Amino acid sequence: MCEFITLIAPTSDHSEVTALMSQHGRRAERVTNPSVEAVLKDGESQYVTTNGHCDCGTVLGSVREGRDTAEADFAKEVSRLKRKGWSDTKISRALGDRERANERSGDKGPDSFELWNAILTDFRDALNLPYVGLMVRMYSGNVESEVFEFTRHRVAKNIPMEKALGFIRPDEVTIFQIR
Repeated sequence: MCEFITLIAPTSDHSEVTALMSQHGRRAERVTNPSVEAVLKDGESQYVTTNGHCDCGTVLGSVREGRDTAEADFAKEVSRLKRKGWSDTKISRALGDRERANERSGDKGPDSFELWNAILTDFRDALNLPYVGLMVRMYSGNVESEVFEFTRHRVAKNIPMEKALGFIRPDEVTIFQIR
């Protein structure tokens, strides 16, 4: 059994997705798992992003508890800062900076929060995509043929990216609204 990260992108330009992921030292191999294909929206494609044997030890989903509480806490903090007259840009920057400082660690795995944040930023800037989904799954068989159920979760826009990346749940497509 190995863990794999897959990307859900709302684009039919597979060569652009592959090129962008390659720039970040990852791959983007298009896969068509029937379980995932059955629930993809029109225009979405699934890609395995693993650049080695597997993604075991990924930072994605490394914070196993507290997503709902953290999202509620961030919503309260955003509300508090808005009452103080802060702009959305200033709030996002301040909360993002705070989370980046809190998330830094010496652990070395196959990836990092900074890597995935850069990838998502490039999907927004280079490919002009409105959102991207990431899914982490521990597969016991073939990535393209294993049958399973999963859910979709849209990350609240004001949640800092690094925090949201840590809260990805297994077998859940986490949608990041990047535009």
